[in-house]
Amino acid sequence: MIKTFKYISRIALVGTMAFSVSSCADEYSMPAPDIDPAQLVEGVAFTVEHDAQNPNIIHLKSLMPSSYAVAWVTPQGRRNTNEVTLQIPFDGEYEVQMGVNTRGGYVWSNPYSFTVDEFCAEFVDHYLWKRISGGVGNSKTWQLDLAVLEDGSTKTTFWNGPHWYWNPNYTWDHLHATTETETAVNNYKDSGKDWDPATAIDPSEVPASDGENNAGWYWPAEYSGNSWMCEAKNYGYITFDLIDGANVTISDADGNVIEKGSYLLDVDNHTISFSGVYPLNSSNNGVMSRECKILYLSDFGMQLIQDGLTAGSATSLNYVTKDYFDNYQAAEVSQEPELPDGWREDVSQTVITSVKWVLSDKNPLDWANLDGSLMNGWHNPEDYPDWLGTPDPASYADFSMTLDSNGNSAKFVYPDGSTIDCTYELSDNGIYTFSEPIKSFSLVGWASFAVDAENSLRILQIEKNVYGNVAGIWLGALSSEKPEYMAYHFVPTAGSGGGTGSDEPAYAATLNYFSTNWALSVASDPVIFTGDGVYTATVYGTVPEEGPGGMYLDIPNILIDYPNVDVTIKDVKVDGNSISFSDEVIERGTGDDPNTYRRYFFHQWGLNLDTAPNYVFNSSLEVTFEVKMGD
Repeated sequence: MIKTFKYISRIALVGTMAFSVSSCADEYSMPAPDIDPAQLVEGVAFTVEHDAQNPNIIHLKSLMPSSYAVAWVTPQGRRNTNEVTLQIPFDGEYEVQMGVNTRGGYVWSNPYSFTVDEFCAEFVDHYLWKRISGGVGNSKTWQLDLAVLEDGSTKTTFWNGPHWYWNPNYTWDHLHATTETETAVNNYKDSGKDWDPATAIDPSEVPASDGENNAGWYWPAEYSGNSWMCEAKNYGYITFDLIDGANVTISDADGNVIEKGSYLLDVDNHTISFSGVYPLNSSNNGVMSRECKILYLSDFGMQLIQDGLTAGSATSLNYVTKDYFDNYQAAEVSQEPELPDGWREDVSQTVITSVKWVLSDKNPLDWANLDGSLMNGWHNPEDYPDWLGTPDPASYADFSMTLDSNGNSAKFVYPDGSTIDCTYELSDNGIYTFSEPIKSFSLVGWASFAVDAENSLRILQIEKNVYGNVAGIWLGALSSEKPEYMAYHFVPTAGSGGGTGSDEPAYAATLNYFSTNWALSVASDPVIFTGDGVYTATVYGTVPEEGPGGMYLDIPNILIDYPNVDVTIKDVKVDGNSISFSDEVIERGTGDDPNTYRRYFFHQWGLNLDTAPNYVFNSSLEVTFEVKMGD
């Protein structure tokens, strides 16, 4: 409040000075409000009434003409509708204010006090109250997902850090499905890769905020590698209880009580309001609000985002319970890329031993985790962000790396025409180490091609095309500052030992079928194609008594090259006989990987279940489909 008062005072002072040296022209003054605070009194401008059936339900109603937009400051947060219904479980004295939007901005009434006489257990008999506090008569202690251990190392758990970064317009409804219940999870966090935003309570795209191009954007930042987000320390605890009220206590890292207050959950709108305290945060940066949206709340994890934040400052508060944090044991995570069987033969040709590798003209670089998984998954130049820059293949087209397994010789040719001739060693875990220093050059924006401190590059991934030939390789330079690799995408040149099996990119379609208990789970042989055409895929087997569970046609990676591809189902044969079907009801979408094109015929979770019996077969099921690649 002090900072706010000083800020307003400075504006008033500047305004006074301006009027002292210039005329009182109308264009320099704010329009006078057409409403006076004295007019905004209960019974005249608005009413506050207890519900006749349940006095813990409070009805707020504006009596202003409908032409006025009103807002309310309530014990359960701010509302922007003419009528508001509050459900207040605890006895006590509360305040509300009504604001009216005028030509000069909002004019607010004086606080109006009302009393709730009794405790209403019904309003806290909800699983969100139980999750945050343990239920009536209990308490639960939470902390930010960060601590410094006795050995000086930092620890994070469920969220991998105390803050994530968001478009501040996200709400619970964008991140949870209608099927989310006390015992069933269906949300963006717990469902992982299986989360489908189309099933959200509000499936529409999150509106962009603050004029930024950030619709649907959030960044699950890990503290490891992003320690700039806040100082590494133990920030203390926040305890919620339901003992003679809804109380909240803020304690320091040693357990000493700093502040006490109260809180109220709105389980319908998924918000939480604090009174007397601010939610536990990692800093005193002045960006604080006692009103928060709940983005996630489970028995041990909670994610809040404070009201009033804007793009750039919209950091969520990531909490876990103290008990969860203290007992958390990190799962064993691979710190090594897992290379496929026969990888050495894949990269060290036995017939044509010399392979000339060039950087991809679509996605020459990325960053990778220690297990070799790519952090960003860029596929095309337009995927690269503004903060890095767009790849320009012409700038690195003349760069190449030729490796000859007959004698382990290497030759690097650079865009400026310079060359480096040397030898290399290839370790059993896929690390190339070169005998001569390998120089760097600028590749994309400020990012350069470079080897690591050991003059090495490590095989992170090997890509194969539908013919089984090596189509690409990701090599990584280990960072000396973070647990990650700078990853470079190399592709073999034609005739240099890589081989493609075709001069055109090829794709493999598979038909997949499963029963409700997964006793039958079959896929067709890959149907390989390079362009427009009509193709057929067949699965074999017998559907068990439990019945059909799902059926879909997948074409991996085709959306990278042909984002406008379309597939039309032309014929379906069950045990050799064509059946009736409608192509229009068969879902068009993407597969588990967003670059996979998928036609989903039906599935046991609700898609076209009435058609499922049509696809029961005793020996074979055949689907004929037409592919049009599009632009």
